[in-house]
Amino acid sequence: MALDVQHASGLGTGALCLLPGALIVYLGFNAGGFFPDTTAIVTIVLLAVLGLRICVARSPFEGFNRSLAIAAAGLALYALWTLVSGRWSDAPARALLEFDRALLYLVTLVLFGSIGRTTARLRWMLRSVALGIAVVCLAGLISRLLPEVWPVEEGFLAERLSFPVTYWNSLGIMASVGVILCLHFASGRSEPWLVRVLGAAAVPPLAATLLLTYSRGAIAAGAIGVLAYVFIARPRALLSCLLATVPPTIVAVIVTYDADLLSSENPTSSAAVTQGHRAALVVGLCTVAAALTRWALVWLDRRPLTFGPRLQGAAWYGLAAILIVGTLALNVPGYVGDQYDRFVHTSAPSGDVRERIFDPSNNGRLAHWDVALDTFRESKLHGEGAGTYQLSWAQHRPVSLAELYVRDAHSLYVEVLGELGIVGLLLLLVVLGTIFFRLASGLLGPNRTLYGALFAATLTLAIHAGVDWDWEMPVVMIWLFALAGAALAAPSRRRFPSHPLSVPVRVLAAAGIALLVLVPAHVAASQKKIEDSFDAYGQGDCRQAIDLARSASDTLGTRPEPHEVVGYCYLLQRRGPQAVEEMQKAVSRDPDNWEYRYDLALALGASGIDPRPAAQAALRLNPLEEITRRAVRRFDTANPHTWRRVGRTLAKETEF
Repeated sequence: MALDVQHASGLGTGALCLLPGALIVYLGFNAGGFFPDTTAIVTIVLLAVLGLRICVARSPFEGFNRSLAIAAAGLALYALWTLVSGRWSDAPARALLEFDRALLYLVTLVLFGSIGRTTARLRWMLRSVALGIAVVCLAGLISRLLPEVWPVEEGFLAERLSFPVTYWNSLGIMASVGVILCLHFASGRSEPWLVRVLGAAAVPPLAATLLLTYSRGAIAAGAIGVLAYVFIARPRALLSCLLATVPPTIVAVIVTYDADLLSSENPTSSAAVTQGHRAALVVGLCTVAAALTRWALVWLDRRPLTFGPRLQGAAWYGLAAILIVGTLALNVPGYVGDQYDRFVHTSAPSGDVRERIFDPSNNGRLAHWDVALDTFRESKLHGEGAGTYQLSWAQHRPVSLAELYVRDAHSLYVEVLGELGIVGLLLLLVVLGTIFFRLASGLLGPNRTLYGALFAATLTLAIHAGVDWDWEMPVVMIWLFALAGAALAAPSRRRFPSHPLSVPVRVLAAAGIALLVLVPAHVAASQKKIEDSFDAYGQGDCRQAIDLARSASDTLGTRPEPHEVVGYCYLLQRRGPQAVEEMQKAVSRDPDNWEYRYDLALALGASGIDPRPAAQAALRLNPLEEITRRAVRRFDTANPHTWRRVGRTLAKETEF
């Protein structure tokens, strides 16, 4: 019986090691986990796994130690601060949705940190993550090179590859991390020969995927990560790895880049498909070439090193010196300075999408950051509240970017400053600092290459998160917290197992898990009903839309969307007073959202009540939006009949 339990426990731990890759695949094919319902579902699943582990595992928190406790406490306080921020933002639903995402990352950290750390478990988790990333990226690459094999629906930007995660920069940073991890596997003498071969084979298609996203930030961050891995990890089979991967990858990237129609407005035209087939053939041959070359060079990995450790160290330092001298001789600092000046003074990229990878323009990033920093200056301690950057952008964006709809500041650190203030940023830095400190400590041990890969991949993502909204895409972030939890965990005590938890402690812990499940469960249920109510309204079925919206409001009463749907249905039914009441409820739940002020103006006008104050409020909250200007102009009269006509007309024109 004891052997059966031990065997089952081993199987459970093994399944946990493979779970991060499965989560990446699931999130990758569900819009990256961006939408609240997907985030909530994954959170529920992980909470259920954690609860099951608490109930059946002999030592469910075997991996907990001081480092993991610090990181978990920092992330828990960050999540709590996010939730509490709804008190001063007057938008509790926004704070709740942001809290649910932070809760996902916290549960991921705790779950994978609860198991004792072993080198084998870390390796299997890293393999799982690399495999999950490869699956997602390969699906995207096939959809572009062989669209008849994997057709995609409309809605994905044609010029830049974004399928299946829906955002090209997210797919790009995933490909960059995948390249780093696969280079690690291809250059690891401690890895089985098959893993080394597969790792080398994955590099060319991952690089081709990265190119087709034309994500400058992901390419730059990935280059830094690769260099960091090479110089920090210093893998002993690096020569074999580079010989097998670099030439095929260069060929694959050049041929893919030359297929210009793949980045046109119609990448599925007959001419583009022909180019795609040629690129697919070349990338496939490069993949095979990398695999065969790496397999042929496995013998080189087995050859004993003829140089001592000191001479090896001298060689690495010599290589670094050569790179530094070459950098200075080629005036790289001057070039970087010129590119920085162009970044600061040029907003929009010029030329076709392929040329943008050589264009240092900031693409509006500086304006995004300025709005967040201006918000921070107004409330330095606690910020404006979680999820409110979208509102700040609508109110304060520059005239030159009036048509640009932005929800996030395109920088995790700057956005946290604006939304959660100094307190929020410090808590986030505690979490990231603890992770980096642990990974850096691992570089001094016998598993330098393993921790070097973890460090380089984490550094790559941390850099990219500073210039994009990776935090809002769980498919990009979840592997970080899974691997961080496993790396922070205490060494496994399988030989000397700790004392099992008592039944009362297990019951209390399971009860706490059950309470936490209520949050994502309510979010998921309300989101599904809200989306269904939008669909019903779009189909003209107001009866169904109202029923669904009422049910969503009963599930989670802080959300304004159900009242907006009901309000518009009442407008279509000429029930003006009831529409005004519903729109006022929506405004009270998100008072700084210009859309609900605009909705209220329409309801008031359709009811013959002066809509001008509400329309002016909407204009104040979004002064550059054309529909708010139009509403102010058309309601600029004292005639109630005109108010009714304009309110009803604008309501019919409104789409969700």
